[in-house]
Amino acid sequence: MPLPKIDEALIRENATAQSFERGQQYARSQAVDDLVWRDPFLQASVAGNDYYRVTIGFKNQKVDSAICSCPYDFGGWCKHIVAVLLQVNQNKNIEERPSLNQMLAQLDLEKTRKLLHYLVSEFPDVINEIDLQVAILTDTKSKSSTKSDKSQVAKSQIIHPEIDRSPFRRHMRSVLRDALRGIGYEYDDEGDPFSEIIDEEIGKAKKFLEAGDSFRTFVMLYAIAEELCDYTEEINDYCGDVSDLVYGLDMAIAEASLWTDFTLEERQKWIAEIEGTQDSLGTGLNLSLAALVQGWDAPHVQAALQGEGYDNLKEEEIEIPSNESNDLGYLRLRILAAQERFDEYLNFAKAYNFLTLYVSMLLQTDHFDEAIAASKNVQNEDDAFAIAKDLLKQGAEAEALHIVYKGLQFQKQNAKKYRSVDLANWTATLAERLGVQDILLEARMIAFKIKPSVADYHQIRDLTKDDWLLIKQDLLRHLTHISEYTPSEAKVDIFLEEGMLNEAIASVDRSYCPLYTGVRVMAAVIDFKPEWVINKSKVLAEEIIDRGNSKAYEDAIAWLEQMRNGYLAMKNEKDWLSYRSQLVTTHGKKRKLMELLNRKGL
Repeated sequence: MPLPKIDEALIRENATAQSFERGQQYARSQAVDDLVWRDPFLQASVAGNDYYRVTIGFKNQKVDSAICSCPYDFGGWCKHIVAVLLQVNQNKNIEERPSLNQMLAQLDLEKTRKLLHYLVSEFPDVINEIDLQVAILTDTKSKSSTKSDKSQVAKSQIIHPEIDRSPFRRHMRSVLRDALRGIGYEYDDEGDPFSEIIDEEIGKAKKFLEAGDSFRTFVMLYAIAEELCDYTEEINDYCGDVSDLVYGLDMAIAEASLWTDFTLEERQKWIAEIEGTQDSLGTGLNLSLAALVQGWDAPHVQAALQGEGYDNLKEEEIEIPSNESNDLGYLRLRILAAQERFDEYLNFAKAYNFLTLYVSMLLQTDHFDEAIAASKNVQNEDDAFAIAKDLLKQGAEAEALHIVYKGLQFQKQNAKKYRSVDLANWTATLAERLGVQDILLEARMIAFKIKPSVADYHQIRDLTKDDWLLIKQDLLRHLTHISEYTPSEAKVDIFLEEGMLNEAIASVDRSYCPLYTGVRVMAAVIDFKPEWVINKSKVLAEEIIDRGNSKAYEDAIAWLEQMRNGYLAMKNEKDWLSYRSQLVTTHGKKRKLMELLNRKGL
């Protein structure tokens, strides 16, 4: 396969603006070298503070993975990856070599063995990876329930073959040590070396779950937990709370356990092991234990699956917090859905009040009237929003509006400090489409008070007509009392539109003042309060100049321009020239600042 072209938009999307800009500089300066294409991998070296190796993997002619040996960990692709991908599009100096499959096809079994022996002799650590892969690729597949099994999970009388956990533990130990060694690099001073690694290893293990080998998944995940026991001190140093780090792992182990047909003896064995591991970790693996203790045979689980005794069901077999009980129930539902056991899914979801999932499954299984009836029991805005979106997908617009409006009332009542504006905007859009003016107005009012916008302000004005003056006072009063670190453009726009110049001044005076917003306010009030313009812009300009950050001098010049305009509005050019002369005397050695000052004609 020829090396694919890379869309520049894709590179920008996956890199920060700074990484993209610096990657461009690297590409232009010919820092990329040793470009080798071995389908499906492209490898290259990039010269920076050191030589870094970049490997780009492709699948279906699209970038599937991008790895660099540098310690960058701020999210997105690093500048070295960006540089290599930009270089690819120029298609210069790319050497095409045989793929791994093509090379291996030339070797028989004996030659392949010799190759592996040579690699291990040259790179001794490779044997640990070989050990891991042999452990993964060998042994018979455990007799686990697969996702194609539509029957109820049955008891298994087959003992699962022992799987050696040591290769998985060695691999985990190796990647954790590498991550800890990386701490202290320029990019990673505040990094958490554990979370991303654990998520990645969980993802690897779950591939076996997807293939139907749930027991191997369980063993691999448990090996991660075992190995973490030796790193509790480091975890507490970098993560603060080991329970937060282990939560996702606990969920994954519990899920693998619920997919696996353990015998009673196996359950007892693994329960004892997990209890010991959680003591060493210093945090509970409560979901894993609950899944092992209860399995699918616990009386309350069987009763729920059969739709019996909804009012008396309790998690009596093991005491776990209610939120973890919810998580365990969610895992059960996910497995029931994968096995297409829809009647049991609905029974269980109803029994344990998973309302959103219950309604969603009713809709998926064409029980529309039952879904509408159940949705009326919604008790919070999040469930109402989720159910309304499901209803809308089914074309039930009026029903969706009814439910989401109910959620809007919950949102008003709760008056959360950090409410999302999405619910109100979604409600308003649907109400406008259906021509329901009263709900549209109420949704726009709520959206405005959560996150003011000029568009909402104008639409509320158009909807209220004769009552606008009274409602406007309420909205403006709300704007004046909003406390913000950075004044929103909408707030400033509305104050300026309504001629509320003192309020516009106060909004940028009390907060951090972005250049664009501050300049707009200053331009609007310069005839009204030129003294404020002079004093405010002077403070902002001098803060930048005194720091000596030449990259920000253009902002300083913009503030100085407003200061000059303030003096001119007062017909006091003399004081401006005096200030300018003093500025040159004090900061004349800052060449870039002086060049910008003269170029602007100040």
